[in-house]
Amino acid sequence: MTIKTLYIQLLSLGLLLMTVISCTHHQQPSSLNDKGYNSADSLVSDIGDERDYERLLIVCDSLEQAGELPKVRSIFYSSIAYNLMGQYRKSLKLYYELAIIDVEELQSEADLECYIYSYKDYVRLLCDMRRYDRALREAYNADRKLKAAGHESFVSHHDIAQIIGESQLCLGQDAEADKSFQKSLQSIKARLATHADPLDLRECQKTMNAIATVYMRCRQIDKAAPWIAREDSLYAKALAHPHPDSVYLDEMKAEINYCRAMLAHAQGRTADAEKAYADYLSTQTSKQPGNIINSCRYLMATKRYDEAARKMVMLDAFMSESGYEPDLENIGRFMIPKFHVNLLAGHRDSALQVATQIALAYDTALVRQKKIDADLLSTVYDTEGKERQIAEQRAKLSQQRLFTIIIVMIILVIFFLTYTFQRSRAFHKLNESNRQLKLANERAEESSRMKTKFIQQISHEVRTPLNVLSGFTQVLASSDIELNGAELQSINQKIVDNSERITRLVDKMLDLSEVYSNSNIDIHDTVSPAEVANQAIKLSGIRQAHHLDFELLLQASLESLTFLTNEKSAAKALAMLLDNAIKFTHPLAFTTQREHDQRQHVTLRISMQERQLAFVVEDTGIGVPPEQAENIFTEFVQLNEYTDGTGLGLSIARSLVRHMGGDITLDTSYTTGARFVMTLPYSSTAKQ
Repeated sequence: MTIKTLYIQLLSLGLLLMTVISCTHHQQPSSLNDKGYNSADSLVSDIGDERDYERLLIVCDSLEQAGELPKVRSIFYSSIAYNLMGQYRKSLKLYYELAIIDVEELQSEADLECYIYSYKDYVRLLCDMRRYDRALREAYNADRKLKAAGHESFVSHHDIAQIIGESQLCLGQDAEADKSFQKSLQSIKARLATHADPLDLRECQKTMNAIATVYMRCRQIDKAAPWIAREDSLYAKALAHPHPDSVYLDEMKAEINYCRAMLAHAQGRTADAEKAYADYLSTQTSKQPGNIINSCRYLMATKRYDEAARKMVMLDAFMSESGYEPDLENIGRFMIPKFHVNLLAGHRDSALQVATQIALAYDTALVRQKKIDADLLSTVYDTEGKERQIAEQRAKLSQQRLFTIIIVMIILVIFFLTYTFQRSRAFHKLNESNRQLKLANERAEESSRMKTKFIQQISHEVRTPLNVLSGFTQVLASSDIELNGAELQSINQKIVDNSERITRLVDKMLDLSEVYSNSNIDIHDTVSPAEVANQAIKLSGIRQAHHLDFELLLQASLESLTFLTNEKSAAKALAMLLDNAIKFTHPLAFTTQREHDQRQHVTLRISMQERQLAFVVEDTGIGVPPEQAENIFTEFVQLNEYTDGTGLGLSIARSLVRHMGGDITLDTSYTTGARFVMTLPYSSTAKQ
């Protein structure tokens, strides 16, 4: 995430905050009621005008607790405040709470606007943090939710289409990125066809500038030029507007000329580049601290290192005033470029001073990063828990409503029968038996209809593992449903399967939390390699896998050897590798290029390699592409999205082994399937 991108983001978020909350403060009450804004929004507006963001956060929390500010609007205002203060991690935790908001239950247009803008900022923040795959997932997730609730597409907005295209381009999906950028262009044209005020022109130009910038960053220079030309046309319209905005015009001129200077330099047009850079420097926007530091990119590209070093002098003050913490992202974003500038300029003393600052900040930043990641995982799990609670509450409410309807219907039927009986005694005694039979038949049909409706309603609520448990529990507890032995066994198995599924997920989340919370694992167990292997085999249950043949090969010299390790952690890590082999040698894991009915093989080899014990797990499964050799050890990564699992096993296994002084790697030279090598240090204190 470049300094220029950060500055544009802060400016955009600030403008958005002022625009949205000011409209609650200055419009007429009738229009406020139409959109759903209230006095709470007016209070937030007043605090926003004062730019007292700490107070704004406290007030938002208080208003939400008092029930005067809906959750979605509190998330929107609070996340913007955090972003303007440079505390992106805190805003990221707020964005996770968007997952538990039901779009269909949003009460007003104001709530819907805040939901859309919050998700937009969420996706933009993920993209700026270069978490492109996650940005794409969240964008399409928001689009799905909005469409399901009957609202317009989320991804068709020109800002979102640009962010999606940028993520696709940075992930190497060039063709998809070009399509997304064209979708963004069509959305810009549609917006300007009905709204062409200075703000509209500025927002659309900003989107085009972002597209041109990412094309140049990815070294696709020729594709950037048309977007800069389109920016020029919007700038001309902004100049010719009856009521031009001088601030917007200055910002547009600065961005266009800076982008033009970078493009001309990349194309070798030195004179054009210098002229565009001079035009950029003539703007007021270029004199702001963030943009002064940002201009170092051009100066470094043109090898004007001394000038860049002079501009970097203000970096420390800029970071302090902007509230940037010395975390890993800001070290890479600001401090390392400053080190390079001073080094290339020959200012070795200054470069050494910056290197010292980086060294002092790195350890603290690394510890903070691990703690933040652990907090985020905790937030995600808590969010999932809240979603499950909401689903359970809805299921219970639906059940209560259904029982109430049944009771009311029974009362009505009883009343109707009593009334009919009294009438029929007086006039039709001879037909009493026939009428009783007809009424009984109607009651049976009504009971059957209500029973069918009840089953359909409960089935509709069964969407998650917990809902499955709740649904089948209700079916088993119902006195109206008779189940034979086979049906009871099937339901019991599904309950057990879903319980085990949740338990495995919780166990893995606890393992991951334990790995992040402990920097080292105690090494206090003296065991043999065979004992570790046998424990792992038992934990994984690989010998019970009917679709494969398993073989354990132990080097003869290791049969009587013992070594010092943590027996539990070593066995757990090895069991996770065996679990992985079981999963990806299963017939369902294969593509059409393999024989599904062929029996597969898994081999566990144990040997000594350079004073290290090597546990090698080989399988004849689907294998792993060489370019994904490291990516598969990242949390939540799954190469096949149609395979069950959380994507945590390999990450946890490697972390456990590394804490014990060893490592887990993928042998990319093995092409028959997958070969994972787990190494553990052989301590000289071990006894033979």
